[in-house]
Amino acid sequence: MAVERLQKILSNAGVASRRSAEAMIVAGRVAVNGKTLDTLGARADPEKDEITVDGTPVLRERYRYVALHKPTGVLSSTSDDRGRPTVVSLVEIEGATLRPVGRLDLESEGLILLTNDGALTELLTHPRHEVQKEYLVAIDQPLGKKGRERLVRGVRHEGERLKADSVQLVSPVGSTGQPDARWLLITLHGGRKREIRRMLSVVGRRVVTLRRIRIGPLALGTLALGESRELTPEEVEALYDAAKRERKQLRGSMAEAPGMDFRYPHPIAIDGPAASGKSTLARALVERFGYVLLDTGLMYRAVALAALRAEAPANDAAACAELARSGLLRLAVEDREARVLLGEEDVTDQLRASEVEGAVSDYAAIAEVRRELVAQQRLFAAQQPSLLVGRDIGSVVLKDAPVKLYLQASEEVRAQRRGEQAAEWGSQQSASEAGRDISGRDTTDSTRAASPLVEPEGAIVIDTGELDADAMIARAIEAIEERTR
Repeated sequence: MAVERLQKILSNAGVASRRSAEAMIVAGRVAVNGKTLDTLGARADPEKDEITVDGTPVLRERYRYVALHKPTGVLSSTSDDRGRPTVVSLVEIEGATLRPVGRLDLESEGLILLTNDGALTELLTHPRHEVQKEYLVAIDQPLGKKGRERLVRGVRHEGERLKADSVQLVSPVGSTGQPDARWLLITLHGGRKREIRRMLSVVGRRVVTLRRIRIGPLALGTLALGESRELTPEEVEALYDAAKRERKQLRGSMAEAPGMDFRYPHPIAIDGPAASGKSTLARALVERFGYVLLDTGLMYRAVALAALRAEAPANDAAACAELARSGLLRLAVEDREARVLLGEEDVTDQLRASEVEGAVSDYAAIAEVRRELVAQQRLFAAQQPSLLVGRDIGSVVLKDAPVKLYLQASEEVRAQRRGEQAAEWGSQQSASEAGRDISGRDTTDSTRAASPLVEPEGAIVIDTGELDADAMIARAIEAIEERTR
């Protein structure tokens, strides 16, 4: 393509009208190949040159963006003269030469980005942009509170000051136990070589496992080891926004970018019997505070659906547990809400079907299934500022959640709601049928041997039968904001 005036290129790309584009150029907001051009006679070749406005590429369609779950033993480089595998060798994108954004050392695994967008690479890797990253780290010996506080204050190693933004205890990956002082969730915004390993060595600890689970607003999620996926336009935009936002702005606007130095208490636990108002409250809090929502009941419904498809009865606990831990069930975050996949199939919208509704309590009562899903739920909560909804969140899954809410209402009120919900989900249910359904669910949930429905210790109890939706939501918001002060 021929060389053209910058204002014409911007106008053709839909960035602005020619007159507005001229104002952008004169204001010094437009750059070509990294060099600011502020004269109206400036020209560029849109086929060859990288043209940016305020640091963001104008011709975004030429760029590709890939998230990879890097395994250990793979180099964060484009090639290796010793023939070792590289992150580039694991990703094939036709017509694009990708490069890794930043590095993960050879012994580490986790989220790494690859792109041919030089502007985003510079934004994400330059220290002045202070993009946060989060890591799950296993160490050889427990690290006490004083040691964790020391990492947050900062330590010196080989003349460099190394500092974590936060260090939290978490449960071991795949475990249903309590937080373990040998498992840490470390957040930092630096990018020094082997920074976490070095700072932990200063406090006398050796890293056993290190997995990066977040870069800015982008979480590793359920991406399997060695797998990759292309980012959505919304995710790319969020990365640009995160990289440009100054640190002090990050602390004050977390509803716009959940997961980055999140200033509200998290994770949040919401429990209660069927049709007590949990979903209504959860979505309101997601909208208000920017949490990522996981309705854990959907995971049990997905196991029930998978078991029904496999003709595995609920009394075959071993077969059902194998379905739960097989890796078939996955979570994918979309619009701040976790959707449920079985393999590559998004089954979220199928999980309210009557056959699943009638079977889920039996499958959810299987202890082995609950143990497996609880471990997955805890890992989800550790990876992002989350709000989990279910019947054992505050009592089992997140016993130490900073805010635990327990919703209740009379059986009659909940039966009426369940009938209304059934109509919304495309099925008909009489008042008597809804009442029997609610009563049966209550009995199964409260008497099962594994994680029965109980009021969690320290929970804020809200009777949603006596409050309208606005009052219920206001009470929960008040509880969260009290813990923020």
